[in-house]
Amino acid sequence: MFLPVLLVRDYGIWGFVMFAAPNVLGAGAMGWVLSRQGSERCVAAHSGAVRAFSAITVAYHLWFVFFLTNVGWVSGPIWPIIAVGIFALAAISGVQARPPTESLLPYGVSLAAIAYCMFAGIQIGIPKGNVDESFGIPGAIWLIPVCAFGFLLCPYLDATFHRARQSLTDAGARTAFTLGFGVLFLVMILFTLAYAGLLLGLTTAAPRVLTAIVVHMLVQSGYTCGLHIREMPRRTKASPLWTALGAIFLLGICALTIRIPVADNIAPWFEFGYRIFLAAYGLLFPAYVWLVMLPWGHERPPARAIGAWLAVCAIAAPAFWMGFIEHREWWLEPGVGLLLIAKIFMPRPGAGATPPPEPTTPDGLHPASHA
Repeated sequence: MFLPVLLVRDYGIWGFVMFAAPNVLGAGAMGWVLSRQGSERCVAAHSGAVRAFSAITVAYHLWFVFFLTNVGWVSGPIWPIIAVGIFALAAISGVQARPPTESLLPYGVSLAAIAYCMFAGIQIGIPKGNVDESFGIPGAIWLIPVCAFGFLLCPYLDATFHRARQSLTDAGARTAFTLGFGVLFLVMILFTLAYAGLLLGLTTAAPRVLTAIVVHMLVQSGYTCGLHIREMPRRTKASPLWTALGAIFLLGICALTIRIPVADNIAPWFEFGYRIFLAAYGLLFPAYVWLVMLPWGHERPPARAIGAWLAVCAIAAPAFWMGFIEHREWWLEPGVGLLLIAKIFMPRPGAGATPPPEPTTPDGLHPASHA
């Protein structure tokens, strides 16, 4: 919803292509790569990493929604209350949603927002990008490997994708993931390209157009948080609904009591935190899939494999910092290269490996309990 705006600002239309192509391909491929049983065993063997992915995703969206309550795109003294209320309703609906119709509500809201913006005549403005070349090569080129690495691998730690995969037959999964990400999701991210110029201050529109865009963002963020909150406590006694309400309460307190003035369309304090979160999806999580999940497959990885993964990420982190935060994109190449090469030195399954855990259904129960 928002990352393409930053990429378009920095790299022009090619920034959007770098985001959209591997994102659609990586997410859609999951329905073809994993079987239902493979998905169940994958989640069981790597449950800690899957829950960590959900927790970081919730925090990432909370940070973004906190920004939406402070940015001033929608004015009014009670706007923070309205924004938190919209987010809360969407989050609770995400917690309570069940496949296969779970995405109809947020998608319907987003389609209504798209239709309204198109009807109101939203102006599409795409900047040329403002990142300098490094060694004669445009900054966008340097980002291709890290975008491919992140978007192609991260879906295999997404609990909401696994739940969808486990609820479908093999043929149904291939159809649903292909159409869902190749058509429906693509429409959503094309919408981000349409409103990027407006959020960057390059074009103008009626206040209600901007309000429709912000409501679209709040609903998508809230619903995504709800889906991930539902997945996190599957092996604990915590209630997903109470967890969601607690997260919403904390967001509300922040939104109503910490009113940070924002002068620019995209505040530097927000973008810095946003990019820090993005490092999880560009470094930590795809590195886990590459270095730990792929070698160990359906076996629970030992502590030495987890330690090696963390060590490799720590070594690569400075290169990613230079690329993501300092905008010296060429640093990302040695960072990604280190992650790829590190696979040679990672611990591999062998004698004494932990046996694969019993697969579970999306509700955390053994398949026999559904017989």
